[in-house]
Amino acid sequence: MIKKDKLFDILPDVDAVVITSQNNRLYFTEFNGTFGVLVLTRDDASYITDFRYFEMAREAMQNSGIDVLLCENGAKAYEIASDLLHNINAKKVGYEDTETTVSAAKILFDRLPDFEFTPAGKAILTVRQVKDDRELDLIAKAQQITDKAFSKILTIIKGDMTEYDVSVELEYQLRKNGAEGLAFETIIASGSNSSKPHAHPTSKKIKNGDAITMDFGARYKGYCADMTRTVFYGKPNDEMKNIYNTVLKAQLNTITNMRCGMIGKEVDALARQVIVSAGYTKHFNHGLGHSVGIDIHESPSCNPVSEEVLMENMLMTVEPGIYVPDFGGVRIEDLVIVKQDKIIDLTTSSKEIIVL
Repeated sequence: MIKKDKLFDILPDVDAVVITSQNNRLYFTEFNGTFGVLVLTRDDASYITDFRYFEMAREAMQNSGIDVLLCENGAKAYEIASDLLHNINAKKVGYEDTETTVSAAKILFDRLPDFEFTPAGKAILTVRQVKDDRELDLIAKAQQITDKAFSKILTIIKGDMTEYDVSVELEYQLRKNGAEGLAFETIIASGSNSSKPHAHPTSKKIKNGDAITMDFGARYKGYCADMTRTVFYGKPNDEMKNIYNTVLKAQLNTITNMRCGMIGKEVDALARQVIVSAGYTKHFNHGLGHSVGIDIHESPSCNPVSEEVLMENMLMTVEPGIYVPDFGGVRIEDLVIVKQDKIIDLTTSSKEIIVL
């Protein structure tokens, strides 16, 4: 397990790590179940779960070197985990301080009073930042599904459809094209609602001249895609066209000039300087982007204060936006892979102004 080895490289003084969160269990085991406790040591790995997932987990991990153990209930899982730790005399144990519940931690702490427990949540997230080839392939597939759904929704949107209607149709297309679920709650914002970056779909009907911002993504085998497009139902007015072209220019400037080794605030500045020069300084109030993986928002981030370094095989969204309250807004978002000598854009949908 290369991923496990990287974790212990970051935590050289730790004898074992206990992982309880669903997404981190998925990361290390490639098995997705809602309940389980994973115990990692330098030489072994044990996955403890109940009857709901035991058979599936054993099948999924049969060639992984992970020992799958059956427990009766949640409490028993932590008791088994503590027994494993005691048996290997793992005196210093990492645990997910960012995820583990107080009650679960109490079981471990009470049963192993002589052990030293140290926070490992940040270390796990650090390991997850750089993707391996399998992860890149799964995210690329998720993005392909997302692009296909966008292409189809353009043929479906009609006048007097509500934002709810569009969200339902878009989510259906994601599923139909192979998504196992949604990467996050779909954002559909039309007309003046498009000035709200994370607007929820409403019963508002789409009207002639409306901008329609769609932020959505497929989840495929546990991994997320993320894209945003703003299209127009009917001809946009001159100011909306100017906003759109400014956002597009900012995004293209970023994708063309961002590089491996840059820090987040440098990448953010590539987009922000374009938007500021166009006079929209006060209307781009979020960071340029974030990483994507099992979670829709992972580190690193690109924002005005980020000191995080972009490394090879990191995923980043590039999503500048301009939002004018009570008027409207535009966001354009692509998902890219950072390579040593180039940037690979996984998002293939057109970014030219689309008028439906």
